[in-house]
Amino acid sequence: MKTETSIAARQYRLMEWAEQIRDCKARPSGMSVAEWCSMHDISTANYYYRFSQVRKACLEQVQEEPVKQSVVPVQIEQLKKETQNSNSSLELNVNGIVIRVTESTSNELLKKVLQVIADVK
Repeated sequence: MKTETSIAARQYRLMEWAEQIRDCKARPSGMSVAEWCSMHDISTANYYYRFSQVRKACLEQVQEEPVKQSVVPVQIEQLKKETQNSNSSLELNVNGIVIRVTESTSNELLKKVLQVIADVK
């Protein structure tokens, strides 16, 4: 059984590692992960270990959170109107979560959503 101290220490390490991963992802274009790791005195193998541990912790947290689902009735007329108003759209289904991207979706929002999805996979 893990003690509260060891759990707190692990959470602290995961937070530090997550910050390192964010820093690495924000590295200058053209710089490889290996170059970034060398600059920060981290072996590439250690970086990817940390990356996998952070990803695993994120997935565990997502699985623990209850998924609230509800049925929302949609009138056929409303659905037709929404379809007609949107000239083009894209729907992504990721782990049961549907993400609809339309022409009015901002690039900034789409970029943030895709970054979150990339980090969770």
